[in-house]
Amino acid sequence: MATAKKIDVLTVKLDPKPGALAQVLGAFREAKVNVTASWAYQMGPGEAQAHFFTADLDRAKQALTKLGKTPKTEPAFWVDDADQIGNYHGVLQKIAQAGVNVEATDAFAIGGRFATVIFVAANDVPKTAKALGV
Repeated sequence: MATAKKIDVLTVKLDPKPGALAQVLGAFREAKVNVTASWAYQMGPGEAQAHFFTADLDRAKQALTKLGKTPKTEPAFWVDDADQIGNYHGVLQKIAQAGVNVEATDAFAIGGRFATVIFVAANDVPKTAKALGV
């Protein structure tokens, strides 16, 4: 059975250059911030961003601020379940049936489990929470 929870994800702008993400993760390591999930990407020429779901949001914000970054906190949902065909579909179907459009999602599986981070519009957070049983 899927387990869902509302989470806060930190988003920061990065310079799209070699080592930019490694610098952030080095700062997290130094601050002893455990990162549960992260993803980063170049958005176009001269623009990149990264997202982090961490065990200690405040400590992560402090580490980012120390690097001169301005972290933005965004609500999202973390869902995990057994890595079985159809489980991810089931999660997305519940959200769709609630009339909510998914703005972004990232999913992965390892060790017999799957997990996903799901972003929806701010005004859809309550409906999504209800749909996921949070």
